[in-house]
Amino acid sequence: MLRTMLRVIPAVVMTGVVSAAEPKGAEGVEVRFLAQAVPNDLGQVALANAETRSAPFDLPMNNLSPAQEPPSRVFSVWSVTKGASLATVKLPEEGKDFICLLLLNPGKPGFSPVVLPANDPGFRAGDVRFFNLANKPVLGFLGSAKFELNPGKSTVVTPRGGEERFYRVGLGVKEAEGNRMIKTMKWPKSVQTRYYVFFYVEPVKGRITYRAVDEFVEPPKPDS
Repeated sequence: MLRTMLRVIPAVVMTGVVSAAEPKGAEGVEVRFLAQAVPNDLGQVALANAETRSAPFDLPMNNLSPAQEPPSRVFSVWSVTKGASLATVKLPEEGKDFICLLLLNPGKPGFSPVVLPANDPGFRAGDVRFFNLANKPVLGFLGSAKFELNPGKSTVVTPRGGEERFYRVGLGVKEAEGNRMIKTMKWPKSVQTRYYVFFYVEPVKGRITYRAVDEFVEPPKPDS
């Protein structure tokens, strides 16, 4: 659920693209992308530095993209249609497998990137990573596990308790007049899926809502 040919392009065409001089060492590095939201007119994107750019690909918002090979550990997410950089991504010096979340900048163009190691031991199968991109604190429960999250913060929650195959989930907002529940539901227990949940302000009605995306996690390989 959860291909890349490089070609030389004139540096003058890539205004705003980062230099590949520092740092080096992107050989064998792979990055999968997930956007909080994708504008209807975005078109395809590419990974670019001053020397090269990748083959274009679609930026997904309902699943992680196929693994992409960046031209360096510092690169731009480049809009092919607009001819502009949407975000500058800086990968850690160590590691070769990453996930890059592209979060919206309210009132500003482009994205704010959040880079995570794909094999983060603090974010395992079954866990839920919450991002509060709204303007008020949010809260909720996953089974018997509870959380509260201020604007601009993120946290990982491991569900606890529940039924044999499911656990109850409640997601809400802290309002001045009291807590307001957004939704209650049942989520399946899984040893091969982890989740990303984004709280944000719905642009039409101005109310805080959420969007959840699941990611398949490869089960650990048995020791040989």
